[in-house]
Amino acid sequence: MTEVLVLLGLLLATIVFLIVRLTRRQRRTENFDGQQIERHHSAEIRNIRAANTSIAVHNRLIDGGNDWRPGKR
Repeated sequence: MTEVLVLLGLLLATIVFLIVRLTRRQRRTENFDGQQIERHHSAEIRNIRAANTSIAVHNRLIDGGNDWRPGKR
């Protein structure tokens, strides 16, 4: 009887170990995908900022470089 319980315990421990291992591996790949998406968004934001500053420089050239801004109150 003891041998049967030990065998069932080992089987259950093996199943739990495999489940934990698979979920950790899946979580690692999800993390990697999230990092890739974040890098992509960061690159898009950099491109948008660069484009905006290029437009601002271009507009300053067109209006004669008038950088006048009202003073702070």
